[in-house]
Amino acid sequence: MNIETIHLNNERNDKHFQFMTEFRDLVIAHTAAALKIAPQFTGFVALYNREDEALKKISASAFTPKIHEADDDRDETLTGMMEVCKGMCKHWIPETRDAARRVQVVFHAYKHSGSKPINEETSAIYNLVQELNSEKYRADVQTVGLKEWVEELDRRNKIVEELVKGRFSEGASKTDIILKDARRETDAAYKEICEIVNARVVIEGPAAYETFVRTLNEVIKKYSVKPPKRKHGEHGGENSGDGAGV
Repeated sequence: MNIETIHLNNERNDKHFQFMTEFRDLVIAHTAAALKIAPQFTGFVALYNREDEALKKISASAFTPKIHEADDDRDETLTGMMEVCKGMCKHWIPETRDAARRVQVVFHAYKHSGSKPINEETSAIYNLVQELNSEKYRADVQTVGLKEWVEELDRRNKIVEELVKGRFSEGASKTDIILKDARRETDAAYKEICEIVNARVVIEGPAAYETFVRTLNEVIKKYSVKPPKRKHGEHGGENSGDGAGV
């Protein structure tokens, strides 16, 4: 019996922090003293708090509420045009119906765009707009009545992109570097604790650690569930992970 490995390298900052929060709470519940990791856990908590502070600074950016609002507007437009196209797939005019079904294929490839991190979604929607404006689909988009929708989606996507650039020029980029460092250090502290507990299970036997290890492995399993694979045509951009993982 041992603590399973978890890979959080490219996960979003909030998911990484939430996992570390559940780990912290689990250790507190079982007590660091009972697990014989008191010094290491004290160090972990200090690094955890540093990561928390960096996250709060990013969230407090004056641009962040504007970005979320613009992202919601963008998602609403994307969802609306997908619904219009889906309805037009049942149009009574065969030519219109066929055009809608061809465009629907494109939308199907990008259907998960709205659930991506901000920068990835911006990249995916940029690609979607380019495809819908391409020679292959331009006439179909016009037939289905989505030309103005595409223009509006493009406009709203650019608004989000500019707001994100503004946030980073505001100084959040420096905080982001601090957050990346904090994540790496928190990961290292977490890994050290796991190695100690796993070693004690071997040396002392599992009795004193079994409940903690089994519960932590359930948490790890929950966070290790993979998202749906991207469809052909979806391209990810910069994500909010930092490349530092456990």
